Amino acid sequence: MGVREAIGPAAKLCADANGGLQFTAACRLIRETESANLLYLEQPLPADSLDQLAKLNQLGIVPVGIDEGIHSRLDIETHAARGAASGVSLKLIKLGGLSPALECAGRAIELGLSINVAAKVAETSLASAAAVHVAAAIRDFDWGLSLTQIYLKHDPVQSALRIENGCVAPPPGQGLGIEVDETALRHFQRAAVPA
Repeated sequence: MGVREAIGPAAKLCADANGGLQFTAACRLIRETESANLLYLEQPLPADSLDQLAKLNQLGIVPVGIDEGIHSRLDIETHAARGAASGVSLKLIKLGGLSPALECAGRAIELGLSINVAAKVAETSLASAAAVHVAAAIRDFDWGLSLTQIYLKHDPVQSALRIENGCVAPPPGQGLGIEVDETALRHFQRAAVPA
């Protein structure tokens, strides 16, 4: 049984190659996964392969999403102008925080690109809460919100970000609504090594 059969036809399903494929392998993957009805294929080719990304995107079989190639508004504009993407993954840590991420989201929407708001792998509930706040402020993030605090064995916060039935809301309270557990955080500190 394949993933699509296991999760059903309505669930959103995407794949991420992290820029690890060559063009012919990416073409084969797109054709072989067509029946899985992927929402998008993220970064199938290296970030600097804009012409080949455009060729994949123009096949029209699976929308191409860009992650590793997006660090600024200019990157979004460049990918859109070259036809190298149907959408982008916006990561606050790469874009410089909440305000630049919101600016990039606005520009992506203006350019007709789909948006995935995403955390880097295994970010804490604090960073994930920031992503949730950005997503809540965006008019349309049709490729969803990807949070990663669930991968942590120890999330150094007072109360972890709550996800229920696949839904999450910005936590209430001051700032991002998440309080760091200083005691838990100290557990991960490393003592300075004398020079």
